[in-house]
Amino acid sequence: MVLTIVFIITMCVDNILPFILAIFYKGYSHKRMALSVLGSKQSPVKWIYNVWCIISGVCFATCSIAMAILNTNGLTIAIAVLLSIYGVACEIISGLFPLNEKREDIDLSSKIHGGFSAIGFMCLLPVPLLIGIHYITNLEVSIISISCFALAMLFFCFFIMGDKDKYKNTIIAYDGIWQRLVLLFCYIPIIFFSIIL
Repeated sequence: MVLTIVFIITMCVDNILPFILAIFYKGYSHKRMALSVLGSKQSPVKWIYNVWCIISGVCFATCSIAMAILNTNGLTIAIAVLLSIYGVACEIISGLFPLNEKREDIDLSSKIHGGFSAIGFMCLLPVPLLIGIHYITNLEVSIISISCFALAMLFFCFFIMGDKDKYKNTIIAYDGIWQRLVLLFCYIPIIFFSIIL
């Protein structure tokens, strides 16, 4: 029960904290800048954001492992493994290796950040689908989870496309929005999962 509450609080803070930190980052754009920019080397709030990323990653990994121990169902273990990898790759390692504010300024830290963030997102994206399959007998939860998976995939495609020059003057270029929506629609089924489990 305590881990469930910690897990839910972690996901809520993940979504709310960037809006608070952006107040202290002049020139930061929620529309066009990724969340990682808040932790970039040039960010005035980098320490807060990066420390939170590490804490969040530890919570994801710990709570996921606890879920797998409490429920040895095959799908639950798969979900727990994916969430643990997400926590380590996209949160802890990204927090330890910040990128630069400008995408074109690439160094070793930025390469590590980018590579592990990609791995983390690839592990997070299928989780809502697996949750939907896991709760196939609970029609409402299953439909919500699979719908969230479809929306998360759609917004992730927009997020990837936002880097392309031909979309730079369109709504597709708002990759900051798309990234936040990916996380939101991935986290909603995980919240259901952690409560019901």
